[in-house]
Amino acid sequence: MVHDLVTALVFVAGALLGIRLLAALYAPIDLWYTIRIAWPVAVRRVLFWSGLTAAALLVLKGGGRWALVAGLGAGVLLHVGTWVAVCRVFPRRPRPTPVME
Repeated sequence: MVHDLVTALVFVAGALLGIRLLAALYAPIDLWYTIRIAWPVAVRRVLFWSGLTAAALLVLKGGGRWALVAGLGAGVLLHVGTWVAVCRVFPRRPRPTPVME
């Protein structure tokens, strides 16, 4: 019972870690308009979340590691799947261009 609870918690932690890692990988794109100034922040985010993920994978053994990997994959699939679903439900429709006088 306790082992199953710990495995479920590691899975949820993996899903949250996957979402944060994906957000960190988006940081350079998000900050591209000011990348000359903000590149240390973007690099720090990517290194921190990548290092935390690697450390968690190294610390966990056996079933815990597989639960974390499954959570990472589920988090990324949830994020990408939600994006695809929203794009399908709310497609962009062309709007009239403003008239410039």
